[in-house]
Amino acid sequence: MKLILVIFGILVNMNALKVYQELSDLSLIQSSNIMKCSILNKIDYYYLSQSQPSVNYQMRISESHYAVDIFVDFYLIGEFIDKPINILLDNILIDQYSVKNDNSVPFCDIQPTQVSTYFKTYIHYQQDLNLAFQLENSNGFSLGIRNIQIIPKLCHESCTQCVGPQKDQCRSCYIGAQLSKKTNECKCPSITPYLSVQQNQCLKKCEVSEYFNQNLDMCIYDDKIEQVSQYFWNNYDFTGWSMIENGKTQSLLNKFYMNINGKIVGQFFVSQSINYKFNNAFYYQSLRIRADIYIFKSQLQPQIYVQVDKIQKLVTPLHYYNETESYGYIIYHIDYIIDALPISNITISVNSDENLQWGINQIIINTINCQANCNSCKSKLICNICKAGYYIYQGSCVTSCPKYSTLVDSVCKDITEQYPLTTYLLRAFDDNIITNFIVKNTRSINSFYQNQFGTFYDGIRYFGGLKDKGNQYFQKLFNNLPPHYKILLELNVMTFEFTQLNSSSNSVTISIDNQLATRINSWQDQIQMIKIEQAHIKQNLSLVMMSVSQVDTYFSFGISNLNIMIQRCQPLCKTCIGPNQNDCTEWIIEQNSQNQNCNNGYIFDIEQQKCLLCPMGCQKCLDQVTCLKCEDTFTQQGSSCYCLNGYIDEFTLDCIANITNPL
Repeated sequence: MKLILVIFGILVNMNALKVYQELSDLSLIQSSNIMKCSILNKIDYYYLSQSQPSVNYQMRISESHYAVDIFVDFYLIGEFIDKPINILLDNILIDQYSVKNDNSVPFCDIQPTQVSTYFKTYIHYQQDLNLAFQLENSNGFSLGIRNIQIIPKLCHESCTQCVGPQKDQCRSCYIGAQLSKKTNECKCPSITPYLSVQQNQCLKKCEVSEYFNQNLDMCIYDDKIEQVSQYFWNNYDFTGWSMIENGKTQSLLNKFYMNINGKIVGQFFVSQSINYKFNNAFYYQSLRIRADIYIFKSQLQPQIYVQVDKIQKLVTPLHYYNETESYGYIIYHIDYIIDALPISNITISVNSDENLQWGINQIIINTINCQANCNSCKSKLICNICKAGYYIYQGSCVTSCPKYSTLVDSVCKDITEQYPLTTYLLRAFDDNIITNFIVKNTRSINSFYQNQFGTFYDGIRYFGGLKDKGNQYFQKLFNNLPPHYKILLELNVMTFEFTQLNSSSNSVTISIDNQLATRINSWQDQIQMIKIEQAHIKQNLSLVMMSVSQVDTYFSFGISNLNIMIQRCQPLCKTCIGPNQNDCTEWIIEQNSQNQNCNNGYIFDIEQQKCLLCPMGCQKCLDQVTCLKCEDTFTQQGSSCYCLNGYIDEFTLDCIANITNPL
């Protein structure tokens, strides 16, 4: 029990990529020593004995990491008491494992066998990893090995080596970045301030396929970008471009400034702006406009404006380079996102003193969609029609339907869609059972007499499964549930009988809030699909799964494809007996609600169970980022609201217009 709690405590803080290594992996096969159980013939393991007392496995971890968690299932056969198993990592002995008590059960050729899961966390930096197992005393002792599991603990994205997961725990940095001796953070110098993990170096600005994320402080790839249009990158095609002065449109031809690095489009005066008519046949939600603005002769801090259709905004540069001494200008790098239509007028202008001259180069215009591979969006977050070759699943475009959904007419229907107002609490399928059932929900799991975290059996991973003597007991607790009227539980149960019996009265019970919900009789080598629906209105939920074995029998069970769901009440309903408004027995009353609905300017949030503000300036919204109708003082473009030529009052949140245009 103590060991289990230690493991759970470690897993709860895990920042890791999961790497599962099964014996079916070609890199691990040692075919001459692969053994199978006679009773459970789908259980195989690598066999160590007196004739072959050691084995090693070579693996590779490409991600930067500071430690690894090692899980492996041991099958102890024969005279195993107090006989150590040496575990070596990169040819260094890291541990010796042995047992002092015999809890074996008769399976695998009807030999007494004790099954246990070994776990160890060890410091590790290198990409190559060599894991070895040795029997120190193989006299009368055999060892089976299976389910090797390596879980690297990853560094922060800015580190190439580290001592921990935080950004202030770096040991080495990417090309061009410097390791601060004071903070142990990797920082790019001011001349190349942008860290690109994809390019593995610090850059003057992000690559064309990346953009600067200010929260992460690095360049990242955006898979929602549909296309990239580049202008004035050594190719000076002015098609679609023009200059505007005093309301008159002029050609941009021959508008160049030559410097040591080549051409710059300009020099323009403070009264001159440039315009581009953007034509795009593809559907998209917004534009990302990036450019280098060159400032000459200005005595004041310049104000850079970008106008798309009706919306003009003062853009704060991401960064600037003062190159006055060498070339006589300052470069400002701008990055601006705005809602736009397929045909848009884009105008760029600069305001400063009357001596200002300015130029522009290396313009990038990206079209950005709500989701990658989407043809039509319902909102800024949700796609409703995917491109050919993709399937829609809950607003995203996927190449294949998840295991917990069904394909119907190019749409992946989630299991929650079979019931009204359904939300899942826990979803743990065979490909993520360990991650979702343990790592993400550690604090509310209790497991007694159980040292097996997962069994890989017949191509499917189960939580639980093969174990030693004693009953299995799993408890899962859910707290502070939103208002609901029913619990829905679906799962697959596999039972393992370790003795050859014609019939068995062993069973698995499932209880909800200490009340028996169902009893599952044990079937050898059979997957049983269980569905439970039960009325439930409490804020807290206790789910217990327990094995009930008969005298002189040995059996255990494993679970997979687990869905725990609730059917919710109507929005703003505190308690209910069904899904309809008439089924609500008590309504939530708050200052932002009226007549069981949120007031104008608010949207109901199911997670927080309250009305939350729509986006700034929005009167009616689809979600907290997609506006359907703006307030009267705001201007709508696409699904966003903009305050034109004014400021937003911090108390009323109204758009207060300036008397004069800033330009």
